[in-house]
Amino acid sequence: MTDSTANEVDELDEVLAAGEARWTRHVQLLDWQPDYRIRGPEDPFTPTQEYAHQGHWLEVALAGLRARLDGTERPPRITDFDAQNAAWAEADAARTIEDAKEYATVMRAAYLDAAVGPARTDERVLTGLRFMLVDHFDTHFGYMVKGMLEHESMQWERMTAALDSHSRGKLHQGDDGVPWDATDIYSHLYRWMWVQFPRVEAFLATGEVPELDATVDELNALWRAEDKNAKFEAARLRAYRTRDRFRQMIGEVPIAKWTPRLVGLCAGNSFGHYQEHLGWIIRDA
Repeated sequence: MTDSTANEVDELDEVLAAGEARWTRHVQLLDWQPDYRIRGPEDPFTPTQEYAHQGHWLEVALAGLRARLDGTERPPRITDFDAQNAAWAEADAARTIEDAKEYATVMRAAYLDAAVGPARTDERVLTGLRFMLVDHFDTHFGYMVKGMLEHESMQWERMTAALDSHSRGKLHQGDDGVPWDATDIYSHLYRWMWVQFPRVEAFLATGEVPELDATVDELNALWRAEDKNAKFEAARLRAYRTRDRFRQMIGEVPIAKWTPRLVGLCAGNSFGHYQEHLGWIIRDA
């Protein structure tokens, strides 16, 4: 084995490992909530469409690769990606998520089966493999991060409208029977975003999210006691500033670093948390 071939094999192992991580991440997130609009509340793109989209492009790549390896005529080149994606989306409208996932899974396996052997000695095939299994998935995960921020923005507007329109008096009741007002909720949202900054920083450095210093109930009780004399405007300003920093943090996480655990932490302590309290406000109105 030459040094060049050894390097290509090493690169292939890296690409296959990265591709497997991307696929696992995609599957876990797409299966989490099948009706979730992964590109934001205004974009109807769903996990079903994402699976189908990946399946179509893997099938196209597979056809091109087979033609090249067999020395046969390549399929017609797709020149208008947007038009082709739109046509596929229309054709896939009736697909179920199970069907779309199966399609993507089968196409990915077939593409891997055809590409791995040649990629050991053919740099062009290796480059194509990296694009289809890593780069393309990363591009689409970037769309998901953007969608997460758009969901956050919409829910923050709903949350702050509810709090600002009722700045005094009870808004909802906690499980312990204690009433929560707008100041309590702003302080609470700030606290749960603020405590995540060192956890995310540690995750990016080590790959592990540190445990909290106490249970959720213990922290809530501690923070309620510490914030009992907070004023509405001060609590509101602190929440707004922390939320801005939290959004900035989300936008700065490298795409390759995202995992389902990190998505859950960021979503759960932003728009997921807002939705939880909005639901209680509606319940107790």
